[in-house]
Amino acid sequence: MFIKNLIAPILLFTSAFAAPAAELETRQSCGPVKLFHAAGTYESGLGSVGRPLSSSLASAVPGATSQAIVYDTSAEYSATVAAGSAIMAAAVNAAATACPNQKFVLSGYSKGALVVHGVNLSSAVKARVIAITVFGDPARNINSPFPINSASVDQTPRGGSTSSQNVASFCNTGDLFCWPLGWSLPAHLAYPTDGSIGVAATFIKNKA
Repeated sequence: MFIKNLIAPILLFTSAFAAPAAELETRQSCGPVKLFHAAGTYESGLGSVGRPLSSSLASAVPGATSQAIVYDTSAEYSATVAAGSAIMAAAVNAAATACPNQKFVLSGYSKGALVVHGVNLSSAVKARVIAITVFGDPARNINSPFPINSASVDQTPRGGSTSSQNVASFCNTGDLFCWPLGWSLPAHLAYPTDGSIGVAATFIKNKA
């Protein structure tokens, strides 16, 4: 049901967050931590959430790098999500081979959160995923799995997280796509500016 409701409002609003065409936002060095982020519907590059998260993480964890997952962000939520999940898995696997000591963070906003849920990693690579952050996750209320060992989801990360919680799920009150019976598109679009980014960067730092 959430898929049907996800399409129409995003068609109207997400163009405001489109990234420049030249924005590749991939840094290649073997830093201690690498963020892989999947943007939301009709976004490009790291998108409206991934760009500030990448910057905040680089400040919080010196040497941290980021990579945008380049996938089809059109308003289709089956085949393109599965393809995006495969692209993210391939990117993580490539980094695991190139940088044997690197740890990984998976992240997604809106449709990108669905991409994260579908990522399939080997047990050895999954063991190197230290944190997951999702924002406005349409699958938040259906217990969809996360590609991290012993997943423990903090559904209210702004209130602080325990040491065992390794997934931070940000959902604003009334968010049209992640809140039960949500009604607010502005709530869904607010994550880049409402303090969520700083909380997410600190959450990741505490796992690094």
